Amino acid sequence: MSSTAFKELEEKYPEIVRMMPDEFNSHFFILTLAQRYQRLYVQALNEYVKNDQPFQSVHKEIAKRLKNHKDLVKYLYTRSSKNIFGHENGAAVWKKVKK
Repeated sequence: MSSTAFKELEEKYPEIVRMMPDEFNSHFFILTLAQRYQRLYVQALNEYVKNDQPFQSVHKEIAKRLKNHKDLVKYLYTRSSKNIFGHENGAAVWKKVKK
């Protein structure tokens, strides 16, 4: 997916990563990004409006794009975490890259 909303959200990744602790998980990153940039987040969700799991699809895309930012973060492992709906599932754990 290469929509304008996803591209604009991705431009915010450096700012959001700076707000994170040294180690953080995808759920926390996504929640912070969504809270700070609600309009863009809703636009991204709208692209998956016909999907049975639009939130899961958008969150997967956000995390996939974060993985491409090796200048910002390093993937460590996956651990169980509560998602925005309060359900436990796996979330990637990231470490900030020191510059």
